[in-house]
Amino acid sequence: MSNPVFDKLETQWAQQSRTPAGYPSMPGYQPGAYPNAGDAQWTPGTAQGTQQTAGTIPYGAPNAQAPQYPGGPLEEAYRAPAADAVDRGVMTYDDVIMKMAISMGVLFASAFVSWSVSAVDASLGAMLSLVGFIGGFILAMVNTFSKKIRPALVLTYAGFEGLALGAVSQVFELIYPGIVVQALIATAAVFGVTLALFASGKVRNSSKLMRFTLIALVSILVYRLLSMVLTLTGVLSSGGFDSITIMGIPLGIAVGLIAVFVGASCLIQDFDQAKIGVERGVPAKYAWACAFGILVTVVWMYLEILRLIARFRNN
Repeated sequence: MSNPVFDKLETQWAQQSRTPAGYPSMPGYQPGAYPNAGDAQWTPGTAQGTQQTAGTIPYGAPNAQAPQYPGGPLEEAYRAPAADAVDRGVMTYDDVIMKMAISMGVLFASAFVSWSVSAVDASLGAMLSLVGFIGGFILAMVNTFSKKIRPALVLTYAGFEGLALGAVSQVFELIYPGIVVQALIATAAVFGVTLALFASGKVRNSSKLMRFTLIALVSILVYRLLSMVLTLTGVLSSGGFDSITIMGIPLGIAVGLIAVFVGASCLIQDFDQAKIGVERGVPAKYAWACAFGILVTVVWMYLEILRLIARFRNN
């Protein structure tokens, strides 16, 4: 799994979707909610069993507070309205979409504030960018490896990332007018096309795709870090590896295209994990974790697209 957020969720979901005996459970299953077969002694020809333990209500005994039906508890359960996903407290696609929309709303609001401040005071904007990236990185680690899902920390992460993206976008916009709108449209297009292809079943997650994505992500990270170190030490020019050309094509453009493709691959795996969570009937709180994982991918992909468009406009 390339996204550590969903790597953790997959492990937790696998543990929660098993019965105590180790068999796969159905959505809504709660361990201990049903009596064991040995708790009651059933007599042939009778509709109810006789409990062996004195002083307890026999299993299947009518509930005095509930309306009784001629057919007994079985017909009572049959006549009751069917429980939907909300009643059972399990995650749905609507939950993921809603949590994702709320997180994106916080990110855009924070980005607008940072954008406005950076337009007036560039030094203050640079400080907001630094605070945003550091705070976002710390909260990303906390949300990724924490055993407990905290919606407040997910929204706080979105706020910090908004501060960073707003300031960075303002700098790119001053150098390349109109680039932010181009990057936003391109990011939305990649997200929409990837989601449509996944929903139609034309693209699927697989073990090969997961291995490729993981290797590509690590390679891009090493490429970025090595380029930054060599640039700071004066070994390379200010452009780093990105300024090197191969057959007339800047290396930065080639790496940027690969990074966008890898981002789309990460989205496929993010969508697949959300689908698995809904199908397994995991608790509704995991919708926040799914929204957080998708948000991390979208933020990274936007930055890569922003850099890629800048490279194209330089050439």
